[in-house]
Amino acid sequence: MKISALASGLVIASALLAACNGDLQPQSLQPQSQTASQPSMPSQSGADSARMKQDVEFLSADALAGRQTGSAGYQQAADYVAARFKTLGLQSITGDDYFQPVPFREASWAGERASLVLHGRDGDVRLKLGEDFIAGPPTTAEQTAVSGELVFVGYGIEAPEFGLDDYAGLDLKGKIAVILDGRPPQLPNEVGAHYASGRTKRETAAAHGAVGYVTLNTPAREARRPFARSAEHLAEPGFDWLRADGVPGNAVAGMHPGAVLDMPAAKKLFAGAPKDLDAIFAELEKGETPKGFALPARASLASQSSHKKILSPNVVGLLPGSDPKLKDEYVVFSAHLDHIGASAAAHGEESGHDKVNNGAQDNAAGIAVMLEVARLFTESGRAPRRSILFVAVTAEEEGLLGSDYFAQHPPVAGKSMVANINLDMPMLLYPFQDVIAFGAEHSSLGETAAHAAQKTGLKLSPDPMPEQVIFVRSDHYSFVRQGVPSIYLITGREAVDPKINGTEAQVEFLKSRYHRPSDEADEQISYVAAKQFADVNFAIAREVANSEKKPSWNAGDFFGDLYSAQ
Repeated sequence: MKISALASGLVIASALLAACNGDLQPQSLQPQSQTASQPSMPSQSGADSARMKQDVEFLSADALAGRQTGSAGYQQAADYVAARFKTLGLQSITGDDYFQPVPFREASWAGERASLVLHGRDGDVRLKLGEDFIAGPPTTAEQTAVSGELVFVGYGIEAPEFGLDDYAGLDLKGKIAVILDGRPPQLPNEVGAHYASGRTKRETAAAHGAVGYVTLNTPAREARRPFARSAEHLAEPGFDWLRADGVPGNAVAGMHPGAVLDMPAAKKLFAGAPKDLDAIFAELEKGETPKGFALPARASLASQSSHKKILSPNVVGLLPGSDPKLKDEYVVFSAHLDHIGASAAAHGEESGHDKVNNGAQDNAAGIAVMLEVARLFTESGRAPRRSILFVAVTAEEEGLLGSDYFAQHPPVAGKSMVANINLDMPMLLYPFQDVIAFGAEHSSLGETAAHAAQKTGLKLSPDPMPEQVIFVRSDHYSFVRQGVPSIYLITGREAVDPKINGTEAQVEFLKSRYHRPSDEADEQISYVAAKQFADVNFAIAREVANSEKKPSWNAGDFFGDLYSAQ
């Protein structure tokens, strides 16, 4: 149901009055001194759990219907955050309303949807969408088609610094690349995740002249995520932000949208080839990297979709810096505001919940912590030396799209963004003794985070799940790709209460509540943990903003070397 501007405004105003309790008035920060009416520092108690509780409860209420990008519920959440920014005295630098509108294209299936035909020695074989292959409705054009010879390129990775070049000796010009899912085992986890990403593989194939690509399911991928499970999401729309010329932001010039081919169907591509697919899978089992070769077949891919334009804003508030030399450098504090909307599945109903995926931990809690960090700064009476941008980004759940748009279209000079501190599903499950900063080992921000944690009575723990490559999977990575040193923080796994096993608690949340209607603002959320988490994030942001030196990539870091020179 469409929410009128008046109704939305009344709800937000009521919530803000409750949250403010008369003490969240805008304050003009003083570089070195404060007025008589301003406190010199936040209270000794630091972050305020009650404020964060009110923010989480508003943002994860059923009335917002899961804050799906472009929805009325998302806009209501954006209005709320903008109003909070205004109350805190942050400046709007994107217009009068704190909004940076992000243009998106939503693509839905139309007509015959997608087709994939193999042209081999024994004639044509038409594969079935949802059974033999899966694809998404393309955002590039409503009707797309490509045909070409097939070339197997192994993992499709070109990483000379690691001795890998899957395109060596192969001619891909005007042809379709056939690419194994995944990466060879010798690549480090995060580096391997970069090279194994669909974005990198598409760009590499296109650089070698390919006009299309087909990804092959493998035994490892099947064990991790069965093909049939992926096929269940076939009807979901495609989504991308749009450039000024109307081209999707993640489109690769000259490259047709791809498809994922299941193993039984993929074997048909290798009929009569120098090596069959079973032999290639045997090489993978031994940890070997298969060599590429031309396949004795052609393929034709086509798709039909209908497009709809959607506007959904990032919400941006500026806290100006006070140092004449440093105020034109910006620390970006980010958290995603969107979630996944209502669920058609019944798993929530089985446990007594409705179908609204409220996203309390993911990521109403992150937004609440960000707002509280902004309040701690504004009520300190002393502005940070560097400026700070507080950014609630849209479309994280659609593939980090809102942060990608912001990082490529910042309202300040791109090179003036010196750091990103990101909050995403902070896991506020219990009072804790440690924090985890994904990306800490890549830049000086790791040392800063460790120092700030110590000052707040905590410690910095290493990534407990490096195989999940979290560093490349949240909004901070959009800033990394623009050369900005970045970290992403969550609570650690060492609980204050020795009876609580932090690892088990986090795993149980991911199993039973993550992306489900049960992620609600109920007893699962520890607001003692919220206070701890806001305090340590405030300490990190303050140290970054006030340091003489801006954050820097560690010498020889892969991501720093790859992106900072761009």
